[in-house]
Amino acid sequence: MNALLEIGTEHLPSRFVEPALKQLETLAAQILQEKRLEYKSVQSFGTYRRLVLFIEDLAEKSADVQKEVKGPPAKLLKDANGQFTPQSAGFAQKNGIAPEKLSIVETDKGPFIYAKIKIKGEKTPKLLPEIFTRIVTGLEFAKNMVWEESGLRYGRPIRSLIGLYGDKVIKFTVAGVQSNRYTYPLSSFGRKPIKVESADKQAYVDLLKNQPQPILVLPQERREALIKTVSAEAAVRGYKADLDEDLIKETVYFTEHPVAVGGDFDLKFLTLPKELITTVLKKQIKMFPVLNDKGEIQPYFIAVRDGISVNQNEVRDGFKKVMSARLADAVFFFENDKKEGLEHFQQKLSQVLFLEGLGSMLDKASRTEKLALWLCDKTQNTALRPAVQYAALHAYADLTSHVVYEFPELQGYMGGEYAALLGKKQEAAAMRDFYLPLTSSSPLPATLEGNLVALAGKIDTLCGNFLIGQIPSGSEDPFALRRQAFAVVRILLEKGLNVSLKELVEAAAKEYPQNTPDKGLSQLPGFLFQRLALVLEQRGHAAGIINAVTNWYELPLPQVEALVSALETVKNGEEFASVLEPAKRVCNILKKSPDVSETVTESLLELPAEKDLYNQIHEVDSSLGCRVNTAKTTDDYLSVLKTYASFKEPLERFFTDVMVNAPEPAIRNNRLALLARVRRYLTQTVADITKL
Repeated sequence: MNALLEIGTEHLPSRFVEPALKQLETLAAQILQEKRLEYKSVQSFGTYRRLVLFIEDLAEKSADVQKEVKGPPAKLLKDANGQFTPQSAGFAQKNGIAPEKLSIVETDKGPFIYAKIKIKGEKTPKLLPEIFTRIVTGLEFAKNMVWEESGLRYGRPIRSLIGLYGDKVIKFTVAGVQSNRYTYPLSSFGRKPIKVESADKQAYVDLLKNQPQPILVLPQERREALIKTVSAEAAVRGYKADLDEDLIKETVYFTEHPVAVGGDFDLKFLTLPKELITTVLKKQIKMFPVLNDKGEIQPYFIAVRDGISVNQNEVRDGFKKVMSARLADAVFFFENDKKEGLEHFQQKLSQVLFLEGLGSMLDKASRTEKLALWLCDKTQNTALRPAVQYAALHAYADLTSHVVYEFPELQGYMGGEYAALLGKKQEAAAMRDFYLPLTSSSPLPATLEGNLVALAGKIDTLCGNFLIGQIPSGSEDPFALRRQAFAVVRILLEKGLNVSLKELVEAAAKEYPQNTPDKGLSQLPGFLFQRLALVLEQRGHAAGIINAVTNWYELPLPQVEALVSALETVKNGEEFASVLEPAKRVCNILKKSPDVSETVTESLLELPAEKDLYNQIHEVDSSLGCRVNTAKTTDDYLSVLKTYASFKEPLERFFTDVMVNAPEPAIRNNRLALLARVRRYLTQTVADITKL
C-alpha cells in the first residue's frame, strides 16, 4: 500500500519550500531504512502551504532480522557442577531465549558467550506514527518561529496534518495538531475542509486540481501553467515577457494556482534605465517585465496572483498602484543622483570603510586606478589609459548613490549609467561590467577596458583581505573571495593577458602602505592555484596535470595552459614515459642528500657512463636555455619537453655502470652533483615530470 503525509502550514517563504521538499525525501529514506521498511519510491511535492510526501508500495511490516549479541566470557557459561551461572542465565533471559540456546564464539579477545536472537518485524501502521512525527519535526528551515506551548521551532506554524496508509488514517500529533484526512483550499477562498480518501498520489493531485479554485500541487505543473499564463498576457499586447528564471522559480513557490494579471504603467517611467525598472519589477514587487523583439522594455507589467478572481480589474488596479509607487520612488532617487553626480559620490567614498585597517573605499578606488593603469602598460594597451583611469577611479562611486543604497544589486551598473549621462561611453561600459563575473562561470566584462578595471579591483580586494588575515575557511567566505579569485584567473586566461599571477599580486601588494601588517599574504598564491586548477579542468584539461607545472606562478596564464596542453600530449608517449622511472630514481637518491651542490668537477668523472651523462647535460644546456625563455605556445613547449627523452639512455647506463655512493667523498659528491643537474632539468626547467 501507499502512504501519504501532508504538512499544512501558514504561508512559507518561497525560498523555504524547495529545500524542505528535498529534506522530506532524504529524511523519509533514512528513517524507513532504519525501521527496515521496504518501499518502491519516495516522492515529495507541494506549495508554500502544503508540503507533501508520497511513499509508493510501502511494505505492510518491517523485515525480520537475526542478530548475534555478545555476552560474558565463555568461562562464565557454566559452573563446576555443569549448571548455567547466574551471569549466563541472566544474559539469556535478557535476550528472550533459553540458556540452552546460548553458544560459544571465538573472537580476537578469546571465547565469549553469544545469543542468536531473531527480531520480528512490526506492522507498518504501528511504526508510521513515529516515522511521520520524526519526518515532520526533522525539517530544518533558514529561519524559524515558535508559536505554541511545545516550543517546536518551524519555518511557519503548522495548521493541519494528513497521515494516510492506504485508506487508513495514521494518528499522530505535532505542535498540538492532530493528524486526520483533511486538507484545505486556497487561503483566499475559505477554510472548508477537503477530504482525502486514500494515499493515492494521482487521486490526491486530481482532487486538489478539481476544486472550484484549482490547486496545482505539483511544482512542475505550476511552472508550466505560470509560463503559459504570463506569456499569454504579454502576447495579447504584442510583446513577450521577460521570463527571468529566478523570478519563475520564486513565483512557482509563492503560488498554488498562478494566474497572470497584466497592466500598463506611465510612459514617464521609461526614462529610467532599463535595469532599474526591471529590478523594481522583479526584485521588489515580483512582476514580469514586458519586452519587444529587440529586448527593449515596454510600458507594461505582468503580475501574478494566486487563484482566479472575478474582480480581475480591481486586482489589476491594485497591482498598478503598488508598481507606480515603487517606480515613482526610483524616479526620485535617480533624479537626485543625476543632480549630485559621480564626482560627488566619488568623494563621499572617503566616509565608507573598506576593511578595518585598510582605509576607506576612496583609498581602494585610488589603488584600483593605479593597478588598472599598470595593467594597461603591462599588457601594451596604453591607448586605453584615459578610459581605464576614469572607470577605475569611479568604479565604486555609485556605492554612495541613492539608487544603489535602495537597490544594492545595481552597483556598478548605475555608475555606468551616470557616466554615460556625461558622454563617457567607453568608460560607462567598463563601469557597468565592473563586478563581473557574478559567478565562477558567468560571462566576463564585454570590453578589454572592463576586464582590466575589474581585474584591478578584484586583485586589490584579494590582497587586502589576505594581508589582514581574512582568509576563507571551510564554507565561510563572507567577501566572496573564492569568486573573486576565479574571476582573476579567468580574466588573465580567457583574455590572453601577458601578466603572471606573481606580478599581479606583487603590484597589488605594493599599493598598500608599507606599515600594513601582513597576516596571510603568503597564502594567496596557494589560494589562486586551487582556482587555476579548477578553471583548467573546466576548460577540458586533465585533472592533476597542473601539479607538474613548476613555474605556474611566474608565467602568464595563457603560457601555463599551453604548457599543460603540451604535458597532456607527451605524458602517454613511449619516449617520454621511458624517462619517468629514471627521473624518479634520481629524485629518490637526492632526497638523502638535500644540500648537494650542482657544481660538477669534470676531472673527477672516472667512468664513461658518467662522462656521457655530463656531456648530455651540456648538449641540452646549450640548446634548451633560449627555447625555454622564449616558449609561449603548446608547440614551443612540446619542443622543450621532447628533449627530456634524450636523458633516457645516459641515465640507464649511469645507473648500470656507476656506483653513486662511492667510498671516496669527492667522487661521491661529484656524482651526486651530476644527478642534481639532471634533476634540475627534469623537474624545474618547465615541469616536474615525476608528478605526472
